[in-house]
Amino acid sequence: MTAIKDGKMDWPGFSYSDSEWERMYALAAPVTYGTYQKYVWINAVIFIVIAAIGIAVIFMPAAIFLFPVPAETSALKFSLLLAGCAFLILGGGLPISLRIASWLAVDAATRAQLAAAPGDAALDSKVSWQINRITLIMCGILVPGMLVWITYDINAGPIVTVIKWVAIGLMGVSTAAGVQKQRKQK
Repeated sequence: MTAIKDGKMDWPGFSYSDSEWERMYALAAPVTYGTYQKYVWINAVIFIVIAAIGIAVIFMPAAIFLFPVPAETSALKFSLLLAGCAFLILGGGLPISLRIASWLAVDAATRAQLAAAPGDAALDSKVSWQINRITLIMCGILVPGMLVWITYDINAGPIVTVIKWVAIGLMGVSTAAGVQKQRKQK
C-alpha cells in the first residue's frame, strides 16, 4: 500500500487515516527494495500455482459434472460457475499466496524488526476487507458481465471499441509511470 501512496496513486475506497499510514510506513521501513521485489515474484508464482490447482481441482471437474454436453451449456450457467470459481480462487487463494510470499521473502533479521503494535489487527482486517471487496466486485459483476457480453456477441459499436483501446493505453501509461517512479526512488 505504501508503494501505491508513494506513487501518488489513489484507489477509490482505499482510504486510511494518518495514523494507519504512519503504521504502514513503520512496517514497510525495514523491507528493502530487493525483498519487496522477491515478495512480488514469489507471490505471483504461488498465486499462479493456486489458480492452476483451482482450475484443475474445482472448475474442470465441476464443469464436466454440471455440463456433460458442452454444446448445450447456457452462457449464464457457465458464467456463474466461472465467477464462483474465480471468487474461490481470488478470495481464498490470494490471501494465502500473500501470506506465504511474505513468509518466504522476508528474512529473520527483517522479521525481528517487525513487532506487533496495538491496532495492527484492525489495520490487517481493514486491508483484508478491501482486497475481499475487490474480489466481490470482480467476480460478482465484472466476470459474469464480460462473459455474457462475449457469449451473446454483443456489438456495442465503435464507442466501446475506442473505450477499450483507451483503457488498454491508460494501463500501459500507468504501468510505465509506476516503473519510472520506482526507479527514481532507488
